[in-house]
Order: sequence, then structure tokens, then C-alpha cells
Amino acid sequence: MMEPGIIPAWMPTALAVLVFICLAPLMSMRTPWVRASVAGLAILLAVRYAIWRTVDTVWPVPLDGTLQSTWVWLFWFAEMMLLVEGLVYLLMLSRRRDRHAEADDNQRWYHEQSPETLPSVDIFIATYNEEWDVLEKTVVGALALDYPNIIVHVLDDGARDWLRTSCEELGVNYIRRPDRAHAKAGNINHALSITHSDLVLVFDADFVAQRDFLQRTVGFFREERTGLVQVPHHFFNTDPVQANLGVFQKHADDQEFFFTDIMACRDGWGVAFSCGSNSLARRSALQAIGGIPTDSITEDILTSIVLLQRGWKTVYLNERLARGLAPEGLAAMYTQRARWARGGIQLLFLKNGPLTAPGLNFIQRLFFLPLSWVATNLCLPLMILAPLLFLWLGLIGVPSATGDDLLFHQVPMLLGMWGANRALATVHRNTIISLASSVFASFRLTPAVVHSLFRPFAVGFKVTPKGKLAQGMQVDARAVGISLSVMFGMVTGMVVNQLPSFERVPPDAFLTPSIFWGCCTVLVMFACLLMAFEFDRRRGEERFLIHETHEASCEGVRRRIGLEDVSITGAAIAWGIERPAVGTTITVHVSDVGDIPAVVTRWIGDVGIGARFEQEDPIVARVLMAKIFTHAYENHGKVVSGTADRLGIWRRLAGAPRRMQAPGWSVLPSREPADAPAPIVGLRPDLTMRPAAAYPRLMPAPESESSARPLRVA
Repeated sequence: MMEPGIIPAWMPTALAVLVFICLAPLMSMRTPWVRASVAGLAILLAVRYAIWRTVDTVWPVPLDGTLQSTWVWLFWFAEMMLLVEGLVYLLMLSRRRDRHAEADDNQRWYHEQSPETLPSVDIFIATYNEEWDVLEKTVVGALALDYPNIIVHVLDDGARDWLRTSCEELGVNYIRRPDRAHAKAGNINHALSITHSDLVLVFDADFVAQRDFLQRTVGFFREERTGLVQVPHHFFNTDPVQANLGVFQKHADDQEFFFTDIMACRDGWGVAFSCGSNSLARRSALQAIGGIPTDSITEDILTSIVLLQRGWKTVYLNERLARGLAPEGLAAMYTQRARWARGGIQLLFLKNGPLTAPGLNFIQRLFFLPLSWVATNLCLPLMILAPLLFLWLGLIGVPSATGDDLLFHQVPMLLGMWGANRALATVHRNTIISLASSVFASFRLTPAVVHSLFRPFAVGFKVTPKGKLAQGMQVDARAVGISLSVMFGMVTGMVVNQLPSFERVPPDAFLTPSIFWGCCTVLVMFACLLMAFEFDRRRGEERFLIHETHEASCEGVRRRIGLEDVSITGAAIAWGIERPAVGTTITVHVSDVGDIPAVVTRWIGDVGIGARFEQEDPIVARVLMAKIFTHAYENHGKVVSGTADRLGIWRRLAGAPRRMQAPGWSVLPSREPADAPAPIVGLRPDLTMRPAAAYPRLMPAPESESSARPLRVA
């Protein structure tokens, strides 16, 4: 290997800066060879670093049982595990598939078919303990689907009579099985045994379908070997990390990054997988593999592995065709993530898992290994611990490395991996917050990962709590304690090493990498500290930006208004300078919903009002629900720009308070209501259509028909 001195130590770093910081952002990553080249160069730099670390800095250190030598080998092992995870990740990102054109063709094909020639679809809504305010949106969304041949089934594992009654009122099938064996997988398998449609669409209890979901996806099954189609999990509320940091308009969450980038790249390699909800499958494919496998608590991934093993294709369409409810607190979120981690590790011990399943190729095996769960949660804590051991005990992870060595080998690797990630990913996230999120998650997940490696099947399926907002401020005491301890240890360690009587680190080593590493660690842990405080949510229902022109009546006078944002319980309206007083009763005429009585609750800016709906008609309420949740409107707090507001992120990390200001549409000089339609990507409602035509399944059926509606109780 070429060493510093043969060429200048700064040369590889300069090359990395040129390629990954200067050139890569200017190149189109949609070009396959460009994408592969950027990923390939980063992989080469990482492999070059790994060889140097192993050959020059670790093998010469004997394992003699001393604390220093043990730490050298342990630190190297952790670093190599994280590096392997990063290499697999870069290999995955080197390909990407975009199926938007195929989905457009699917929709054209759909409109050319007669209803009787289209595949029939059973819609399964799996539920256990969710309340009706969560479930109702999902059921209404399924009934509002613009597709002829569907039957909606609510699979109740909670044995709730009130849910049976609610299903009867809406005219959907209610299915209750005699036992709860194998949790969600068993629930779906029972429903498969008593239903008969060509395709099966599965939704979790909190996911609401967009009206064109089936129009965009059913056409993929024209290819006979397509067994499964998955679309993203997109959420209409902010995840706890975003909410606690107050950066939901500045930083994309982990789920958005996973479904926008990781899954699209997995599809490029042919290894997309079912994610449990928003998943459309061919019934004959599920029957061919014996139904949903029940060996793992992540039955969705195992189903995908078995389908691939049997020669079926899995497809990922990167379009937001359904929206769900993200876990609304840290405890709920990490209950969910711990289940994912345990299920991923369980796959290593199954005969149909990625290690031993027959019929899988090398890439399929590699990309289904739970590397991220194991490497991140076992090794990242050691990376945080390393500077503390360095400052307080003088333990050095790379004792033989000089500054030139790090500049020659380590810095190019770090620049390559960071720069390639920035170039290849379409969702851009703040590096510090992303790292802090992983560290914060390790506080909760590391024990689960360690336990699962030794007893993989000891813990069963745990349902993620949904629809239960935290009351008052909640504090994650574990995260606070760890974060404060590490920050205190880092700061005091850097201070006391300035004292000659205590100094544990040589001055040259202390003044170079240790200060930088220590400061970065303190910043990451401060972000973790901010994440640990959950504040009470101000609203019970999410608001959606719609920016549409409708009408309203006040004291007998009818006028045009701009319906700016709306929820199930109220709306923000661009009314005009002469606004009705607070407490005034008005009627909002929404063309594709109906007349909604409301009360003015506040004035907004110069021309806006806030109104609370006083809706008592259940039909109008459900049609309003269908309008809000099935037409790709974006949540008021989820409109994230392509390039994050980095200044705003750093202000939040520095402890700056959240700033509230009047929305632009409400401040003079304001636009006319119809001048700026909502920036929606997806299906728009037809504002000229009457509710009965737009949502026929939500309208009350005549008496003769209502008694004939199918209802199955099993």
C-alpha cells in the first residue's frame, strides 16, 4: 500500500474533496454509470482505510491481556463492523429504480378496462387495540378508493363488539377469529382462508389509502411473476424526534429517508420487501408459500424473503399512495423499533432466513442481513465511549497513527462516505441530527439487540401504541442521564487535561483529533438531550394544507373564501378584511363535501379566521374525512423543502425557542384565494363533483340495499 511520503499526505484528501464535494453535487445521479462510479470510489477509499487500519495499526499490537491492547482490538472490531455496514449501504445505493412511468402506464391501462375485467381486491385492515378515531379514517379511506371490485374487511384481534357494530353501520365485513395465535400474521392468514379475491391489500389500522392507490398499483400484476407491490409509509404527523427538536420542516425523519431512498435502491437490486402495511399481494403467490410465515415477529420481511426464494418478484413503487400515523411518543416509537430489531435478528436463526434459505442469490442474502440493527446499536455506543476513555484513562484506539496517517487514510474515507451519501440520496438530512438520532435510539435498542442475539425468540409480538397522545411534558430519564453524563465527562475531561498535574493525553494528541472528536460528541449528545423532552401536542387532529376556493355564508350573505388548511374539527380561512367577529356562526360550503356549520374562534393575521366545525351529520363528517385524508394533501407541519433550512436546525441545536408567526396568506397584501393552488403531488379532488358521485360507498344505501350488504363474522 502506498504510504505518506511517496505522495503528499494531503493528496488523497484533496482528491476526495474534488470528487465528492466539488464534482458529485453537479452530476446527475440518475445516470447509472455516474451513480455506480461515485459509490464505487467511496467503497475503494473505505476498503483502503480498512486494510491500513488492520495491517498497520492492529496486527502489530499483541493481545497480551492489558487494558490498552484489549481496547485497541475492541475498538478496531467495532469500527470494522460499522465500516462493513457502510460498505453494504453504499453498494445498495449504487443502483436505484424509478417506477413512476410504469405506474402512469398502469393508470392508463386501468381506464381502458371494463370493471368486470379488473382483478378483484380484498382489503384487510388488521387491528388489535386501536380506538375508533384511528380506525374510522382507515375504513373511510378504503371505502373511498376509486376502484370497482373491492371488499373491505376489518380483521379484529381485539374481539370488540362495538367495532362489529361500527362495521355494520359502514357496510364493511367484520372478521373475528377464535384465537390470537401468531399475532398479525395469524390474523391475516385466517382472513385469507375465508376470502377469495385475486389480490390482497393490507393496511395497518392507522393507514389511509389515497383514492388512486389501486389504479397505480394493480397493473404491476399484469406480469405473471409479480407477487407483491409495496408503496411507502408516509405519515401525516411528525415523528417524536422531529417534534421534540422542532425541526419537522427542516430535517427529514428516518422513515422518509428509508422509503424515499433505501427502498428505491433495494428495488434497483430486486430486493424490495413488504413493510406490513400499504402492501398489495397476489393471492396465488401467498397460497404458493403457505400463507404469511409465522416464524418471525417481522412477518412482512420473512414473507418477502420466501417469495423471492420461490421465484416471485417484489416491486416497490416510490409514490405516497397512503398516509399513516407515526408513533406519537418516544416509548411507542421504540416499542416499534425494538420489534423490528428483534425480528431482523430472528431471521438469522430461521431456515428460511437470509443465511440458509435455498434459492437466494448472494445479493439477496447480503441485503437481508440485519447489519444496521446489530452494527449500529452494538458499536456506536463504543464510538461515543472512546473519547471519554481517551481523555480520562489515556486509552488510544489507534496508538501508532500519526496526523499524516489520519490525513492520508482516514480523512479521505470519511469524506468519501459522507459525500457519496449526500450525492446518492435524494432526501437530505442534517448530519449531526442523523447521528444523534442513531445514538439516541441505541439507548433503548442496544439491550434488545444483545438479548435477541442470545435469545432471539424469547419476546413475542408487541403492538405499537397508536392514537394515544402524551399528556403534559414527558421526559426520557434514561436519555437525559446518559446525555448529561457523557457531556459532563467530555467537557471536564478536555478541561482537566489542560492541567499538568492531571494530563492523561500528550499535548499534540490532545490539541488535534481529541478536541474535534470531543466537541462533535458534545454536540451530538446535546441533540440527544433535546430529543428526550416531549411536549404536549397542541392539537388533537392534524391540519392539512389545501389552498382551495370554496364559499361560505355569514348572516345570509354568501361569499368566496380561501380554504387554506383544514382538519376534521376546523379550518383556517382566508376571508377578507371585513371578518366576522369571534363567536359568529358561519356555514362553510365545500363543493365536494357539503355544507358544514362552524363557529369563528379567532382571527389570523390581517384577513384570516380560524373556525371550529359544529358538524353533527355523520355522512358529511365522513365525506370531509375522505376529502382530507385521501387526496394527497400534505400535513401543515410536514412540508419539508428539498434543501433543509440548515440555519434553523443549528438555531434549535443551540437552544433557540420555536418561533410562531402568521402564515403568509393571512398577511396584507394577500393573494386572492384562487391564485395559489396547493402544491399537491397526487390525486386532486374534483371540486365540481357532488359528494354522492365522489364517494358513493360512503353514502347511505337505500333500505332494500342496506339489508343485502355483505357482513362476515368469523
